[in-house]
Amino acid sequence: MVYEISRALLEGCHIAIYSYIKPGSVHRLRIDPSASHMMSSCIGITEYIIKAIELGQRVRRGELAATGLDLGRLLGKALREAYRWTSYHPYPDIIIPTITNALILSYVEPDSIIRESGDLRRALSLFIGGTRWRDVREFMNALNSIGRSDMNDHLRSSGLTYSQALVEEVSLDETFRILGSRWPGFLASSPRETILFDLVKKTMEYYRKYRDGNNTAIALYLYIVGNRLPNWAKEEVKKAFEQGLMASKEGSKILFQLDLRIRKQGLGFEEYTPLLAAIMQLAVYEGLRI
Repeated sequence: MVYEISRALLEGCHIAIYSYIKPGSVHRLRIDPSASHMMSSCIGITEYIIKAIELGQRVRRGELAATGLDLGRLLGKALREAYRWTSYHPYPDIIIPTITNALILSYVEPDSIIRESGDLRRALSLFIGGTRWRDVREFMNALNSIGRSDMNDHLRSSGLTYSQALVEEVSLDETFRILGSRWPGFLASSPRETILFDLVKKTMEYYRKYRDGNNTAIALYLYIVGNRLPNWAKEEVKKAFEQGLMASKEGSKILFQLDLRIRKQGLGFEEYTPLLAAIMQLAVYEGLRI
């Protein structure tokens, strides 16, 4: 089970990041170090993925209480390890959902993500909802230590300060939901959000249609960012879907030209790639393949 889960998590990151062409985001044909930094953020925490899986299994067997995980410290160590591994360019919004996905998969050991999504959500609530101020403090300290004070600035601007978190016993759930308003990947780690499991279901619908992991990732990405696209881009996306996306020369050409035009106009949606990665991780576990 350790290898089954860890393979799904790494492959999910790989498909989400390098699938091409995702207009306005990172992909295999784009010359940009962001894709490598995202992928390395996932690879660099392999040790902590395995630790999270083992912890989830121990909680499942009753050997350890979910509240005894010291989750904030585990997340902090994973962030710092990724910081070193990526040469100081980690993506916390990929790292955190990868760890929480490892926890819930190992705790539930589902036969189907979709059929057992309720159990997985309850597991996420068990691990994240039970966290306390000390976990938030460890997490915020780690963000500062890896050069992501911008994330802590966002938390403070939203009213979450060290003193407020201490007095009100804020959990990591509230923390992730606040960060998710700017970096959507964090929403995949919030038990009060349904987006992760809703979109896994949508992903598998696309996969049954295309039978191709690359095209499925593109379709889901366009579905996620669709409402943020200008009207002219929405028309091009519609045409690309009609042509089968990357499954045809016509669809590939539309996506290629759309990507160029979006970038020329200074638009970008890279912040949705970590969310896509969290979804694809569970989709790979469900049976999606490249």
